[in-house]
Amino acid sequence: MVKAVLERVSSSAHARETFTPLSVIRKRAAKVSNLWIFDSPKNNRRLTVSGDVPFMHLMLLEGDTGVAGYELVDDPFKVASNSDAGYVRVRSRDGAEHWIVIARSGRSSSGKDSGPSISENLREKASLAGVEVHARSELELLGKEVFLDNWLMLCAIMTRAKAYPTYRETELFLALMSRHGALRVQDVLANARADRSIMLAVVARALQDGTVHTDLTRRLFGTHSQLDRVRS
Repeated sequence: MVKAVLERVSSSAHARETFTPLSVIRKRAAKVSNLWIFDSPKNNRRLTVSGDVPFMHLMLLEGDTGVAGYELVDDPFKVASNSDAGYVRVRSRDGAEHWIVIARSGRSSSGKDSGPSISENLREKASLAGVEVHARSELELLGKEVFLDNWLMLCAIMTRAKAYPTYRETELFLALMSRHGALRVQDVLANARADRSIMLAVVARALQDGTVHTDLTRRLFGTHSQLDRVRS
């Protein structure tokens, strides 16, 4: 499903994106890691990501309601066990910030998997900036397959509708949730005044913003999913 719902085409990246598809392809040379080019709903821009593990970690950020946005600094996708490459700057909705280094897990002396290390240069840089820096690897993806699959689909849903106005469907959706508090997706889509595709994108955006909730960790998202209004 990963390759079916998101773009993997050699099109131009956003003007502010440092790494264009062509430049990444040239830099990868003979490497066989997958190249992902996708429109990030959370950042409202197109990103170029080299490697499945980094891409999946960005999907976790897309689905984290506590994250307001994230930025790729230098080249975060030179994935190694101890990388001096770039990092991901993550902004939380409460105004806090932390950095993420995406790297491969290593092996301890006992032969067990261990988390990747963070270079002293980056630790010092983070300390001067007053932020924490964390290492992430494939180990943090274990057990999150359903969550990742859901956000791959939800991001694709938002991307397909991003060129269309959503004010009518947003107004209808807010009124429905205010009136009922909890509804199934199929009940929301049954509103005759709404475009179903745009309404589905509005639902996806509400889930990303955290204004409504459904179980995306254990259950695949679908028309049967129940949406619960989150009271602030």
